[in-house]
Amino acid sequence: MRYLLTVCALLVHIYPAFSQMVRLPEGQFRMGSENGEADESPAHRLTLSSFRIDIYEVSVAQYDSCVKHGACTPAHYTDGTCLLWNGAVFKRIVVPSAYRTADVPVVCVTWQQARRYCRFQGKKLPTEAQWEYAACGGKTATYAWGTTLPTKRKCAYAGEHKPKPCGSYPPGPAGLYDMTGNVWEWTNDRYQQDFYVQSQSTDPPGPVAGRYRVIRGGGWYSDPAQLRIQNRHWFSPTHAEASIGFRCVRD
Repeated sequence: MRYLLTVCALLVHIYPAFSQMVRLPEGQFRMGSENGEADESPAHRLTLSSFRIDIYEVSVAQYDSCVKHGACTPAHYTDGTCLLWNGAVFKRIVVPSAYRTADVPVVCVTWQQARRYCRFQGKKLPTEAQWEYAACGGKTATYAWGTTLPTKRKCAYAGEHKPKPCGSYPPGPAGLYDMTGNVWEWTNDRYQQDFYVQSQSTDPPGPVAGRYRVIRGGGWYSDPAQLRIQNRHWFSPTHAEASIGFRCVRD
């Protein structure tokens, strides 16, 4: 029995999501900000239907399991196509194995790869509205924990050299881990700078056209401004980056 409990504990650590999800009830919240970047305004009231979202970011072990089943293609850790921002330009890198252990969030995956993984799980990538609603728990907040500035005890951000294991920090109000910092997260939405001007008020699906896809939450080398829940950023869906991962949702 003791051996069995030890194995179970190890599995929960390596595969932290273990398909664990939180159901968020139907509700309203204020999306966007009048005090941030131009593309965060106007702040507007939205109504979202109930949905479930992964408690943790998808880990390396979980993604590799999809690869072994033949449903996913390998993350771009060692093929020289994964990008890393060095503060001035993006550089192509090879990620050392020490930085991609089983329990950290998978990165170096394109938007298409993230979407394929979610589909394999019978899920999908969250809309931008679903992501923000989940991060703030439907309440007014700047970061996943509230309004106080980030600290090294609250999330992985500027100054780190790699992601931390999934669930290393306290969860937010909805019981979700790492919605602020650790890795950026792909959303389903295309990026359009002025989309909030014309966004639907109920379950907005995002723009119908756009070159880039929205990423949210900030990463392990982001500054506090990028870590804000309302901050919108974007990346090419055909490229992989060393600080971009994802989590999935289900209706």
